[in-house]
Amino acid sequence: MNKPIVVGGRPLADQLAQHTHGITAATVETVRTRVAFYRSLPEEAVRGDVTAIIRRNLELFVASLRSLRPPSADELTEVRESARRRAEELVPLAEVLKAYHLGVEHWWTSIGDLARPEDTADVARAGTLLHAHLLAATTAVLAGYGSDRALPGEDDSARRALFLALTSGADPTAAAQRAGTDLPRLYWVVSIHVDPHPDERSADVDVVVAERRKVRRLQRELDNLGRDEALSVLSSSGGGVLIPILAAEPGPDDWQDNTQYAQLSRNLQDMERTIGAAVVAAVTVAAPVDVPQAYVHAQEILDVARRYGHSSGTVGLRDVALEYQLTRPTSASPVLAALLSPLDAHPGVLETLEAYLDAGCDRAAVADALHVHPNTVVYRLRKVAALTGLDVSSAPDVVRLVAALAARRSGFARGAR
Repeated sequence: MNKPIVVGGRPLADQLAQHTHGITAATVETVRTRVAFYRSLPEEAVRGDVTAIIRRNLELFVASLRSLRPPSADELTEVRESARRRAEELVPLAEVLKAYHLGVEHWWTSIGDLARPEDTADVARAGTLLHAHLLAATTAVLAGYGSDRALPGEDDSARRALFLALTSGADPTAAAQRAGTDLPRLYWVVSIHVDPHPDERSADVDVVVAERRKVRRLQRELDNLGRDEALSVLSSSGGGVLIPILAAEPGPDDWQDNTQYAQLSRNLQDMERTIGAAVVAAVTVAAPVDVPQAYVHAQEILDVARRYGHSSGTVGLRDVALEYQLTRPTSASPVLAALLSPLDAHPGVLETLEAYLDAGCDRAAVADALHVHPNTVVYRLRKVAALTGLDVSSAPDVVRLVAALAARRSGFARGAR
């Protein structure tokens, strides 16, 4: 029977298409109300991924009503990908399937509301197609949760193995072959710290889901940045990335002045808006054989940068060269750290000294940052001199204070933070 399905005097496909927005919104509300796990999803996930896939399913059902056949496997690609994302976020499969069944139940009710007594035969035909859609969508969801992921999983595992081989100093040749890639002449070697997304601090959102969404977005952005050739090991707080330098390589000494580095910096900065969290990235350049040392170096640069207030952006050694040098351990480090030990019993004074040195000796900025009167800053800095013998108005003493603070921040003082 190839006649259009007519309900309430009009083709059912036309009526559902005309009210797609309203039916989608009502279905989202039904799912969120009746499926507990969906209430723990971030609001942006509900407005974005969940709403989009419900709308896509409705569009596929409308297309089935027009063609009088269920959706094909190719047409269900978005359903599979949506299910794969839910699997990565540890959404229970039973909850996802329940959501699909509730959606279909809501659509069936909507069809019944449109029907007249004489529409029994067409309503039955619509029910048959709706059932076929549910079966096809269920198959796609199950595929997204693992049954057709062997090849992508192997690819991810091979790229991870190559990252570990390069950063550990093992021979990467075999790992590169398994990953199906050639080693470039040079890599951008990147160590990344990522702040928590606001959803990770929300009592109404499942933290694991929020973390996995952030990591997936970060991974996707890095893949785009590296033209799908980037290698990485990531967690919700950051990790390491090797990005092949595919164009003309920067020189060994001037790479921070290279236009490619400037573009890399912009791209890394842009990631913040996409993942919704601040990113600090320490960058070095190395040939594959030198990646182990370069990766450790990038981690050290990142640590120093964060200790010295870098909460966002891209950092190279040149940006924190002094701080890096001052925090390297020597026999003088404990001696320098001990210069500030008299301030241990005066945490407010120590906090003011740190803020003063970090602010480039700007007293007004310190007062604003600490929310105290400028005279309080002056008093506390005089207290520094009285307790340590080092005066912030003396250039040689400021140098000693900066070095002492660097040693303290590197853990060379008892009770150092």
